[in-house]
Amino acid sequence: MLKRVRAYRLLRIALGVAWILPRYWVLLARDALGPRPVPQSAWDRVHAAAARQICRLALALEGGLIKAAQIGGARADLLPKPFIDALSRFHDDVPPRPFAVLAPVVEAALGAPLATIFAMVDPQALGAASLAQVHRARLRDGAEVVIKIQYPEARRIIPLDLAMLRQVAALVQRMQGSVDLRSLVNEITRFVELELDFRREARSTQRLGALLAARTDVRVPRIYAAYTRDRVLVMEYLAGIQVGRTDALQAAGHRPSEVARRIGGLYGTMLFEIGFFHGDPHPGNLLVLPDGRIGLLDFGLCKELPADFAALVAQMIVAALIGDSDAALRAASALAFDIGAIRPEHLRALVLSIVGDADSGADFATVLGATRIRRIPSDFALVLRTMLLLNGLSHRLAPGRRLIQGELLKHLAAGARAGRTAPAATG
Repeated sequence: MLKRVRAYRLLRIALGVAWILPRYWVLLARDALGPRPVPQSAWDRVHAAAARQICRLALALEGGLIKAAQIGGARADLLPKPFIDALSRFHDDVPPRPFAVLAPVVEAALGAPLATIFAMVDPQALGAASLAQVHRARLRDGAEVVIKIQYPEARRIIPLDLAMLRQVAALVQRMQGSVDLRSLVNEITRFVELELDFRREARSTQRLGALLAARTDVRVPRIYAAYTRDRVLVMEYLAGIQVGRTDALQAAGHRPSEVARRIGGLYGTMLFEIGFFHGDPHPGNLLVLPDGRIGLLDFGLCKELPADFAALVAQMIVAALIGDSDAALRAASALAFDIGAIRPEHLRALVLSIVGDADSGADFATVLGATRIRRIPSDFALVLRTMLLLNGLSHRLAPGRRLIQGELLKHLAAGARAGRTAPAATG
């Protein structure tokens, strides 16, 4: 297909940039030469039009651009609100490819015909995303598994996408120095590199499974290491209901409010006690198993946190909530926030929006836009994205009750008091 041809992608991206940039040049010229500043409403209209164009481009080309749009939608510290509004609704789902097209990729990776390893492979994909898709299968010994297959062109076209993004970011930086798009592109690059590394994902899955082995409320799938390759990953199949399907959960006898509490407790343990966590809790990656346990899927964004992370986050949140702005700012600075001249009266609202307090009166992007924070530290960026996804999931499972957030805060306090309970290791 044309969209997988480097020259075509380069042309489409260049044309998209050529459509967007002149609109900003016009406003910058008006701002510099006009008798009065360009009104914010004019900037917002151009931002919204640019965001729509980026969404169209990502949907047309897929690959790294979908992942870039998805990650950008969580960075309200770097992008204007119209971008966040458009990109935060951007999903990773793409149409699956016929298995017949991908079967040779699996056979080449495993060095054997499919029939010698698998008794059955379902040609209907369980799911497809920007970099890979997943099929259910059965090994010759009867084990029910899934095969995660990386698209063959991913490692060829992703560097091109990222190189183009870096060039666009450098151009925007020269035009508008206050928006640090280069750090956003660096973050996108890190996330995409993590998700392309299937061997690392296998190690992360095994590590998290070992760390959570004593818990009775979670299931981490087994990795079949003998069939783990750079572009193919085989793991245990988990049968369950996606957590976002609340009607199906209730029909199966599960209480959504109890599911929310289990998810909050699980993520509280990973984030603030263990210090190693599953960083992509969108509803498709969380299952409720028949026995009520939470099944985790897709471990490409697992991340290690510093040993003092929970204590510092607890200090920042508690101090902000009780009105001790000085202590909250000291903790934020220790977490490597670029706090600059942040106005203390906004800090409490910012913390409330992070923990999903519906009474804070504004969403995270709006509150952050009122501060002068222009960069969120890398350790906190994925945690923030995770917590915002959990906020949305909490509202879906138990509207208005903030059950996931309450469990997170309990474990945050426990982690801050006790320190990390598991030894650090590289993932």
